[in-house]
Amino acid sequence: MSSTSSALGFYRVGLSGQPLTFLVAIIVVCLGLSTLLALAPYLVGAAVAAAVTVFIICFVSTEASLYLLVLSMLLSPEIGIGALAGGNPTTGSRGVTIRTEDLMLVIMSFAWLVRTAVHKDLGLVRDTPLNQPIAAYVVACALATGMGLILGYVEGVTGAFFVLKYVEYFVIYFIVANNVRERSQIRRLTIVMLVTALIVSVVAIVQIPSGARVSAPFEGDQGEPNTLGGYLLLIGCVTGGLLVSIRGRSKRLMLVGLLMFMIGPFLLTLSRGSYLALPFAYMALVFLKRRKRFGMIATFVVLATIGAVAAPQAVKDRIMYTVNQGATSHHRVQVGDVKLDSSTSARLASWQQAITAWSASPIWGYGITGYAFLDAQYPRVLAETGLIGGVTFAALILALYRQAYSLYRTTQDSLYEGLSIGLLAGLTGLLIHAVGANTFTIVRIMEPFWLLAGLVVSSSKVETLALVNDGHAPVAA
Repeated sequence: MSSTSSALGFYRVGLSGQPLTFLVAIIVVCLGLSTLLALAPYLVGAAVAAAVTVFIICFVSTEASLYLLVLSMLLSPEIGIGALAGGNPTTGSRGVTIRTEDLMLVIMSFAWLVRTAVHKDLGLVRDTPLNQPIAAYVVACALATGMGLILGYVEGVTGAFFVLKYVEYFVIYFIVANNVRERSQIRRLTIVMLVTALIVSVVAIVQIPSGARVSAPFEGDQGEPNTLGGYLLLIGCVTGGLLVSIRGRSKRLMLVGLLMFMIGPFLLTLSRGSYLALPFAYMALVFLKRRKRFGMIATFVVLATIGAVAAPQAVKDRIMYTVNQGATSHHRVQVGDVKLDSSTSARLASWQQAITAWSASPIWGYGITGYAFLDAQYPRVLAETGLIGGVTFAALILALYRQAYSLYRTTQDSLYEGLSIGLLAGLTGLLIHAVGANTFTIVRIMEPFWLLAGLVVSSSKVETLALVNDGHAPVAA
């Protein structure tokens, strides 16, 4: 009798509820797609089939789709679609690159919306401490770009496209924060993130015999060594944070091995911005792990001494190039008796020009892509988004520091502590890296960064819920 009644109950749900409607919708969509794929070219059909497969994976298991996303962040090919802003020397005129993970994020976002529509208990956006700072910065970018469009500084398609690219990074954060609810998930995603870094490092090591500056996989004809330097800096901080927090001997040895794999590629990016950021990131690690301060300082002194003696000549030449470029026709800034190289001089000149231009439109700037291309984060934020962008960007950075430091101070879990230290040290390093690069708009740095931010926020939520369930914390909060 019970089996009959349950069957009738399922049948009634199918008639009056969602399951039957959902099944019919799937059948209709599959029939339509099969008809279109039969008529479409081979590559188009394969791409659509792959997109449908990813959508199904995302809908059935968001965690599995997150693994795919983490792997694709640095291991996906790019699709260049050319310039969007005509001949003007703006950001859009340098061309736009779309990667596989960009398309995957669109599919994941759509699957996320469908999943929340079917499972209404999931909620669209989980409440986190970073929601308001992120929303404020996005609104500031949109408002500045809108004003730039009205005043003629921004071309509509170009500005909208780049604003959406900025929003893309935050989508990664929200997907992680919404769907990671257990410590085991945080642990597995951390492992996948580190394995991806290992693969990237191996690919970079393979490039070393060519004699050229190493870069990340699938960077196109002209690699971006500075991007790889920033990425390895961030993941190196995460690895270091876990190393000084986790107690298991075998785990620590694996983390040391990963760091050893990353050192060579990091040095041979020949990225001076990354070199400059490294000691600041390391000092953040030393400050946070005061009980191990002596050992960490001694390790840094030993490694720096060995590096000064045994570093490849290309690394030494790259560092000395800053003050020893030699004769050139390009303008060089002189500080005291020292002349800086032409590249550093050009960056300093662009800072001065951007600040002068910003003073003509101080509130909302010129809009995203409305000002000439700048290879430095801070003057770019001011020139493109003005005071509203600068203030909201600073508020977002402070919120990230506050959230990571709060977890570091309160957590009893070595995994959570390592991730929070990694975010604090990595963010410190990236802020220095951003002096000479658009660090906070570079896809291959920001996607792992916001993944890490999502893991840190999720760690705080998971630990709080665990304490509440164990009766060790008040339910309010």
